Amino acid sequence: MGTMVTRYRIEDEVGRVLTVEGFFSYEADDALQFRSEDEAYEEASAFPGTTVERFERYSSFPDFFLSEAVSVQRSSA
Repeated sequence: MGTMVTRYRIEDEVGRVLTVEGFFSYEADDALQFRSEDEAYEEASAFPGTTVERFERYSSFPDFFLSEAVSVQRSSA
């Protein structure tokens, strides 16, 4: 059983999304997703000219969010 969840992603001025690898791509499925709008804005501040976009997606795991895993990886690097 799943649910719709609200997530945030960072987009540049031409509509590309920030990916987990730290690059921008036209593939929305590769977008780094944030559960917290504040966290998305904090990350977006490192990329001038970007915006934070809100979207909803279906999730089998309503509490799962990719940005937590990425934050752990970045802090341990």
